[in-house]
Amino acid sequence: MIKRNKNFWRFSGNEQKYLNQILKKGFKFKDKPFSEKLENKFSQLHNVKYSICINSCTSALHVAFLAIGLKKNDEVLVPALTPIMCGTTVHLAGGTPVYVDVNPETFLIDPKDIQKKITNKTKALLAVHMYGGVCNLKKLKKICKDNNLFLIEDCAESMIAKDENNLITGSVGDIGCWSFQSAKQLTCGDGGILTTNNVTLAKKMRKLSNLGFRLLDAESSKIVVSKNERQDPNYKRFDEIGYNYRMNEFSAAIALAQCERVNYFVKNRRKAALSLTKILRDNKNLIPQKIPKNAFSTYYTLAVRLISKNKKKLNWRSFRKKFMQYGGDGIYAASRLIHQEPAIKKRKIGKKSNYTPVAKQLQKQLLLFTTNQRNQKEINIQTRALKKTLNYFKILN
Repeated sequence: MIKRNKNFWRFSGNEQKYLNQILKKGFKFKDKPFSEKLENKFSQLHNVKYSICINSCTSALHVAFLAIGLKKNDEVLVPALTPIMCGTTVHLAGGTPVYVDVNPETFLIDPKDIQKKITNKTKALLAVHMYGGVCNLKKLKKICKDNNLFLIEDCAESMIAKDENNLITGSVGDIGCWSFQSAKQLTCGDGGILTTNNVTLAKKMRKLSNLGFRLLDAESSKIVVSKNERQDPNYKRFDEIGYNYRMNEFSAAIALAQCERVNYFVKNRRKAALSLTKILRDNKNLIPQKIPKNAFSTYYTLAVRLISKNKKKLNWRSFRKKFMQYGGDGIYAASRLIHQEPAIKKRKIGKKSNYTPVAKQLQKQLLLFTTNQRNQKEINIQTRALKKTLNYFKILN
């Protein structure tokens, strides 16, 4: 008789095994700590030289901007249609976010508007791979190279995704920032990781995220020094000011187990999203985010633009309500534009030229469908709900 795994379906790999190892043996590892194992695994997955565990993607962004030497009056170009952290972390690092419009089909940062907003103060460009979309990394890298800018990638929603040039997210920019928050493709409850191929940036980020310990290097968070030296009253521990952004070993153990099953999780997300997009093919009222033919999306969510001529009958709220009545999951809205958020407006964070008309329109139109269903049975519930909702509003193809 087959023994069924009764664990939560997302934690049905080696999560429990690895946690038990810590509970039994403590934190004195004969082998590598789980954080180092996770970093090695992540570097292999993304073909990068250095990965650095951290406690969230927000912390990762903050550290990334500090590592590139962002200072007062330096500007960072960020998409307006993205969560607030992409702006606040620039501000917290000492710089000024400049809000860039997005493309109406891909919902991602618009290269044309990037070119318009580059100034002699521009220090970096933040490419955010939103929803299921992946920015054209080849194009953005060229813009950065031509203008001597750092390219930072926010990959929180794009685990092992690739753009139309077959470039994997997090491997092209100077720094990649990732999330293991509970809703992401891989999760340990909360957490994150940084990636880079630059040894100098890796060492800086390692120190900045771990209190500024003097002996930290690009390769590892482990400080190798004799006990006699470390316990001596004259021992000097810190040569930088850093933050306590470390990932704990329990989170690292779970994230490692998740990384071992990354293809399973990504396959599930793609199956869920593609089942919905198949229904919406050629629909004029519900238009999914454009994914270039040769790109590989891992669909953190399925973003769909709702266009309606009769907004009294068919609008964002009425569609969501009916979809849920038919058994569908809750549909999320896009976050308010960064410069629309009260916290940003109150403190006047960012450059005043916030002209982003496409982002402003899209923010009110986007329906973000969940893609984290466990199996085909759960996916079928969503597809049936979508078909019934389309039929109700008489917007079938």
